[in-house]
Amino acid sequence: MDAVRELDPDFSRTGLIRWAYDQKGMFKDALADTEADRRVYGDQPWVWSSLAYVYGRSGQPVQARHALAKLQELNRRQPMDPAVIAWAYLGMGNKDQALVWLEKAYAQHSNIMVSLKVEPAFDPLRSDPRFQDLMRRVGLA
Repeated sequence: MDAVRELDPDFSRTGLIRWAYDQKGMFKDALADTEADRRVYGDQPWVWSSLAYVYGRSGQPVQARHALAKLQELNRRQPMDPAVIAWAYLGMGNKDQALVWLEKAYAQHSNIMVSLKVEPAFDPLRSDPRFQDLMRRVGLA
């Protein structure tokens, strides 16, 4: 990934590699990538959501809660796509709150709805009847 950033520092899709790192359990690399984005992009909500997600997945709940608090602070100042907050809760293993925020994302017609069926991050929710109902309402059941 560093090679891609060296070739084109503005290439916006390098962040997708972070999710491959996460899925492979390479949390140190996923965190390093996310922290690099934070240095470049600053206090963007998606950066704090990604940090909460990866810290949660890597078993660092204190850091995950800190990132979530920062995300919630940003949301109070300027509301954002609820899916961004759902993502943070997903990584932290809080299924109930993830579903609450996914419902809000559904109500606001968030783009994340199209990935419910295929995104691996949603795997922990798949057996939950609330998630199955959400997928049905989206038209993905």
